[in-house]
Amino acid sequence: MEADSAVLALIWGREPKVLAVRKSCDIESYWACDVAFPGGSIERGETPLQAALREAWEEANVPPFAVRVLGDLGVEAAGKGRRKVMIVVGTPTGPIEPRPRSREIDFVGWIPLSIAKEEPAEVMHPRRGKVMGIALEGDLVLWGFTLRAMKKLLGSLKGL
Repeated sequence: MEADSAVLALIWGREPKVLAVRKSCDIESYWACDVAFPGGSIERGETPLQAALREAWEEANVPPFAVRVLGDLGVEAAGKGRRKVMIVVGTPTGPIEPRPRSREIDFVGWIPLSIAKEEPAEVMHPRRGKVMGIALEGDLVLWGFTLRAMKKLLGSLKGL
């Protein structure tokens, strides 16, 4: 499956955390209010890796030079098959200051990777209503593609 989008699963810490963003609830988008890894569409002439690093910079203030790429988890379908997403895995090479850099992002923060061990339950998503996911602090809901990707990342850490 060829990717049309890419995300950066940036992991950090002895008790691994992964950097997540939330697509703003104030924008008109299929992805509004969704917790995700920084990412988006691959632009003409870009590789999935270049797209993931660019998007992490544009959305979460993570400079590409500050990321050591560890590999990827392959391509997964997202958005009910609307997107084919390459999951790039990396770790910071030094101090970074993640924060929202565009109006399309209203949260940037670290989520413990261990949360992916929890069983999803019915929770209220701010935009979609009831979904099977995990409720996080601050009205954040981890579900769908990002939850599946976190589970895959958790299972793959030994192989990276």
